[in-house]
Amino acid sequence: MSITAVSQRLSDLGEGPHWDVTTQKLYYIDAFVGDVCRLDPATGVTEVVHLDGITTFVIPYDSDSSKLLITLTRQVRKLNFTTGESELLTELPPETGSARFNDGKCDAKGRAWTGTLVPNETEKGHLYRLDSGYVLTQVSDKITLSNGLAWSLDNRTLYFNDSEARKIYYFDYNLEDGSATNKRILINYNEDKEFETLGYPDGMTIDIEGKLWVACYAGGCILRIDPATKTILKKLEMPCTNVTSCCFGGPHFDILYVTTAKKAGVNEPQAGAVFAVTGLGTRGQPPNHFKE
Repeated sequence: MSITAVSQRLSDLGEGPHWDVTTQKLYYIDAFVGDVCRLDPATGVTEVVHLDGITTFVIPYDSDSSKLLITLTRQVRKLNFTTGESELLTELPPETGSARFNDGKCDAKGRAWTGTLVPNETEKGHLYRLDSGYVLTQVSDKITLSNGLAWSLDNRTLYFNDSEARKIYYFDYNLEDGSATNKRILINYNEDKEFETLGYPDGMTIDIEGKLWVACYAGGCILRIDPATKTILKKLEMPCTNVTSCCFGGPHFDILYVTTAKKAGVNEPQAGAVFAVTGLGTRGQPPNHFKE
């Protein structure tokens, strides 16, 4: 196994990696800087579109991967990465106050899912589904810091991280109508001794064997978790403390790309880089793109 920094650019808070099959490049965001990034791992060069706000996820459109579904603070926008122009699609309702979007991902039908957080508040965030016509439908509540999403291989389970609560949840999922029900706890970092010292569950992906790969913010690692037994199968020690998210990419989806963030007051020269992890002995699947 090998862990290598593949980006020359160091992000303040790199997040939301999404592999683009068409260009063989990696989209991700630098959240509080407001940048949507596209990395060529072969050269280490990152192209950037800067926006005025907090960027939290980036997902290519199924019809054209240069058109991107993004969130910008409280807005959902369509971004043309080539021109840098963006179009407002919808936004959070006024009654959600100071809530803003965070991580997001698409299911196998191309529906977008995203959650929210309210700064300095507990259990005020929600999980939303973006339905046709760019209508936001609330699916779950009492979330503190909405984060990583993943679906089981049979699309009958939705996994979801509440980072601040230090919990990984799972729902019964109906792919046909996009309903997520029967929310319960899969892993509780506060109570499960194996997880107690591993920071906060952040971004997440799943491999072809149905095992979860979870980035541990402030834990300096990526965990491979068996959701059936709720145990850690593998722990990847990363070169920096704040590990934010991961996704599979490369021509054969056998490279795990990992985003990271800087940590104030700590000398970690590679913090904020995108890393490529190879030789894992497993792989992922092509990511789901957004369908209008």
